[in-house]
Order: sequence, then structure tokens, then C-alpha cells
Amino acid sequence: MKAERSNTISSRWPVAKLALHHTRRARLAGLCLGLALGARASATVTTVINTYPDWDGSVTESYLKVAQSFLAPADSTLASWKLTLAPIAVPTNVLFTIVPWNSTSGPSSGPLFSRQVSWPALGGDILVDNISLTLTPGSRYAAVVDLEGYSGKSVDFQFNQNSYAQGNASWFGGVNPGWLYLNSPYNTTFQAEFSVVPEPANLLGLGLAGAALLRPRLYSVVPARKGWFDSRLRMFWTVMRAISDRPSRVRNP
Repeated sequence: MKAERSNTISSRWPVAKLALHHTRRARLAGLCLGLALGARASATVTTVINTYPDWDGSVTESYLKVAQSFLAPADSTLASWKLTLAPIAVPTNVLFTIVPWNSTSGPSSGPLFSRQVSWPALGGDILVDNISLTLTPGSRYAAVVDLEGYSGKSVDFQFNQNSYAQGNASWFGGVNPGWLYLNSPYNTTFQAEFSVVPEPANLLGLGLAGAALLRPRLYSVVPARKGWFDSRLRMFWTVMRAISDRPSRVRNP
């Protein structure tokens, strides 16, 4: 009886060892796939334009819209934009947009991005985040704040371009409303962050590497005999093969 029990344990040990080896491979594969998905969802901020240190206390008044033009840098995905609004008697909203910009006439086409943002009674810094708008490097754009009919004190600006001279502030208003100061030597008070989004091809390669770690051994691991372990392992392989063979979908920003 003891010899028979020993034989039973001896015959099962290689299967258990093989399963443990496969578990390590599966974990490494899962890590590769997770890194690929995580990298696609994230981006690295590499360029920051910040004119906040230049603010001289100036605040826009008597205009309906305020624009800040800029040149898209090499890492041209606009991640976020921060600006500052003055206090207001009644909380309201403003419309924030990103538009292609002509330095002699203003917006050259419709908005590429738009979002309603809250203007609290106390004013303060307004952060427009998760923009994820990929622009053309070297092309001119503008962030436009539409006050939606309000013409009191609004957007902070400064009578200088100490920190940034590749764009400028402009205002929309007047007796016959139009864009004014299109070539002004001023900036609004803002901070723009630009990021680099990982290339889809690199992410696909990382994902396929993870899938490859699963593929080679799974066919050999699945034994022909029936049993609980065999059925669970075959089920695992079926699911993972469906995931790794699924066509990759790259969503444009």
C-alpha cells in the first residue's frame, strides 16, 4: 500500500511542477498586457507653458471673449489648460474652446475642442483637464474663453510676454464686435500642459509579447487525459487565446 501511494504522488509531481511553471509565465504575460493597456490610457507631460509668474494684476473688462494664441510644440497633445477668472456676483458658466487661429483675423475654423466650465462666485483658477487633443506641431491655435454675453471683469492677463512670446492675448468686443489686439504684446495668465501619447505600434508589440508568453506552452501543457485540472487549464487557454487574437482597436483622440 505504501509503495502504491508513493507511485501516485510521483506521477502527479511533474504535472504540479509544470502547472507552477506555467503560472509564472501567465503572471508575466498578464503584466505585459496590463502595461500595454495602462500605457495607452496614460500620457507623459513633457512641455509646460506657464505665464502665471508674469501676472501684473491686470484683469479683462468690457469684452465678451478672450483668446490666447499659441504654437503647438513637438509633443503636441494638449492635456490641460488652466486660467484664472475674477470674482462674479452670480455663479455662471463659460465656454472654453480650442480653435485653429489666424494671427490677422482670429479663428480660422470651428472648435476642435469645447467644454462648458463653471465660473464660481469667488472666481479663481479654472482647470480644464483631460483635453487629450492632438494638434499639428508648429501650427497656431488659440484657447478661447467665451463669457456668453457677460462683459464685466473676467480673465486675468498681463501687459507683458516675459514667459511666452510665441502667441498672445486677443479680445472680442467693441461697438461692432470683432477680434481686437490680434498682435498684442500681452498674454493671458495661463498654464498649458502638452503630452506625448505612446505610439499604438509600441503598445501592440507589448501586448503581443504578453500573448506570446501564453501561447507556446499551453498546447503542450494541456494533457490528453480528463480531470479537473485539465478542464480548468483548457478553459483558461480558450479565454486567453480569444483575448490575444482579438483585433486591436486604436481610438483616435
